[in-house]
Amino acid sequence: MWTSDAKGRAAPGSLECRQPRVARRGEEKTMEGRYTRLLVLFFSAALFLPPLRSLFALGGRYEVREITPHVFVWIPEDIRDQDGDPEFSRAGTAGFIIAPEGVVVVDTTNNPFHARELLYEIRRRTDAPVKYVIDTDSEFDHTLGNEVFWDQEASIISTPAVLSELRRYLQDLPARLEGDWKLQARMRGIHPTLPSQTIESELTLHLAGNEMKLLSFADRDLPANAAAYLPQAKVLFLGDLFENGFFPRVGSRNVRRWIEILRQFESREVETYVPGHGAPGGKKELAEFRQFLEWLTSEVETSIHQGKSLDQVKTALRPLENYRWRAPELAPSAVEAVFSQLAGARGAAPAPAKPANQ
Repeated sequence: MWTSDAKGRAAPGSLECRQPRVARRGEEKTMEGRYTRLLVLFFSAALFLPPLRSLFALGGRYEVREITPHVFVWIPEDIRDQDGDPEFSRAGTAGFIIAPEGVVVVDTTNNPFHARELLYEIRRRTDAPVKYVIDTDSEFDHTLGNEVFWDQEASIISTPAVLSELRRYLQDLPARLEGDWKLQARMRGIHPTLPSQTIESELTLHLAGNEMKLLSFADRDLPANAAAYLPQAKVLFLGDLFENGFFPRVGSRNVRRWIEILRQFESREVETYVPGHGAPGGKKELAEFRQFLEWLTSEVETSIHQGKSLDQVKTALRPLENYRWRAPELAPSAVEAVFSQLAGARGAAPAPAKPANQ
């Protein structure tokens, strides 16, 4: 039986016209023979092909891994999608957990087409209903597939900050769409869907005797981030708090608080960390990402103390030379975001780090 304990409230071109060719006398039998041979070849080949439904799956540019029994991760190929919001053209990593009572999905990627691939992989393994969807982030590379699982009557759960940021995004979207036919074409047929339930601090789902904890970082430093923790499986879905081989979107995340949270998660009894982008990793990969944030923070801070401007820092500091990661277009904005944070806080004592939710 599914139960939950929530600390919080639910809240102009032309077409060519081609004339059909008329067979000349004597060709009819030859053509008839060709058609017969083609039909024979087609039906013979069909006997050895997998079902049509499987053919579409074979063309999918993604991998599904079962990292522990009944816990799966959907890992997309790193390509720039032509559907959905171009600001989030790289699909995020997603996951699903199968229990006898139903399925929990963690993140729904960057468009409903990928989300349907995710649902297809679920249906290959179980007919159980999708009960819950967890949005770990407000950015559309993790949430723009929500509509697929809303149609499955799943409860979509996230934090109040995620809900607030998604609402703000939807309010701004019509102005972006106005006059931008490329964006209109990319977003055609896509229906951004908001979470149907929010939690203030923590939600525990009981999955056939096992627990899944949704941890909310409900503070001003990491307001729109959540994590999904499976203590018995020793798996932690971290969303964009961890990127494995990808440059991160720093945005408004407080980088010092971020580093502290990652250190706390490194000390937990976790064997597999699922990132927002890239393949699952272990403590080594999580530490490598934390060390990138520490390196970036240290380099920017030193430059600020030397009196360098943002342009000088961006010219001198080149993460791409030290880290051969994917999403290189995000590296300059990461430098800029950290500079903005540290320059704004210069001279002020840093706030003490808060412990992660247990």
